[in-house]
Amino acid sequence: MQTAQEQINSALKNGKISGSWLITGPFGVGKKTFARSLCSFLTTGVWNETQDFNPNVKWIECDLTEEAKKEIQKMILAGKEVESNTKTTAKKKEITVDDIREGIKFLSLKSNMNEYRILVISLAEDMNINASNALLKMLEEPFPRSVILLLCQNTGKLLPTISSRCRKIQIQPLAFDDMLQKLSEKIPNTPHLDLLAEISGGSMGLALKIHENDGLKIYQKMTSFFTPMHRLDIQGLNDFADTVYKNDELYDLFQIFLLNWLTKKIKDEFETDKNLSEALLSVYENTISLFSSVSNIYLDRRQSVMNSILNISEVLS
Repeated sequence: MQTAQEQINSALKNGKISGSWLITGPFGVGKKTFARSLCSFLTTGVWNETQDFNPNVKWIECDLTEEAKKEIQKMILAGKEVESNTKTTAKKKEITVDDIREGIKFLSLKSNMNEYRILVISLAEDMNINASNALLKMLEEPFPRSVILLLCQNTGKLLPTISSRCRKIQIQPLAFDDMLQKLSEKIPNTPHLDLLAEISGGSMGLALKIHENDGLKIYQKMTSFFTPMHRLDIQGLNDFADTVYKNDELYDLFQIFLLNWLTKKIKDEFETDKNLSEALLSVYENTISLFSSVSNIYLDRRQSVMNSILNISEVLS
């Protein structure tokens, strides 16, 4: 299998780099890093993942809300420091049609000396339906010397017609030994690096997120509740839910941990206990639906933590 860079080099040799590319992979495996390097390569001829700005490259992602932008502007004019949490908690929940129209306008402009113009859409699955339809029209009639990079974690949320019009590049997770080596270099003298490497599933970005948020404690506490119902510590579960649901980072990690644990458990039990495997598969599907409902119609996050663990405990009883 060709690496991501080899796929790009092959496309360049065949003169087929222009058009749209769908770059997929789980959270934290390096989709943004690769896209940044590719943008550097197409505009300068050098693979450089640290390039921050180029006039021929435009990034689109869930930006700050208009209210948050005004608030930040007021703080700057008043000489106040802009707190980091102001930037992260007031973002739009979707990429809008106006965002895509800005991207279309950017690609329509001619670059200097016939260079590539590149539009990167980060987390393309965050596009709403109007934005997706606007992008689809652009994919059907691309501008000359334009490249569109769609970065996506959940391809199932993309319109099939968008996915079918893109060439695919999948960023592969690191193997366990490679992951352990990189973690040893990045965060030496950290305890339980083997567990961190295991539960991050080859994603360096996820491993660092777990490390920065003391996520190993959340994982270990979560798995302590995977026990038959009559042995479940209900008060402890209530306390755990209170800790997790109030913190966006911990709640995100909890969802990742839970779904990954279920996936592994379903596979492990398939050969020895198919009934348990099938029951856990049903829990997995219900859990995805539960988390989706919390995200889309703002159901109680605390209750989603409680219910998802209770469902597992009931199956294990």
